[in-house]
Amino acid sequence: MKSKFLQLNWKDAVKGFAVAALTAAIAGVYESLQLGSLPTLAQLKTAGLAGLAAGAAYLLKNLFSGEKAAQ
Repeated sequence: MKSKFLQLNWKDAVKGFAVAALTAAIAGVYESLQLGSLPTLAQLKTAGLAGLAAGAAYLLKNLFSGEKAAQ
């Protein structure tokens, strides 16, 4: 079941969390590979903030897209 306009359901929240976690993990691994060392606390913070931004963007997209009519 899709969520209605300006409403989110649990499925949206779980997917938003997954997007945030995956974005943070990928950003952290990418930065570590570029530097050739383990990530520092500052790099983990940056990756975490990127993940939060991606998760928030996903939830906002779902919040404003709403249910689509069948075509």
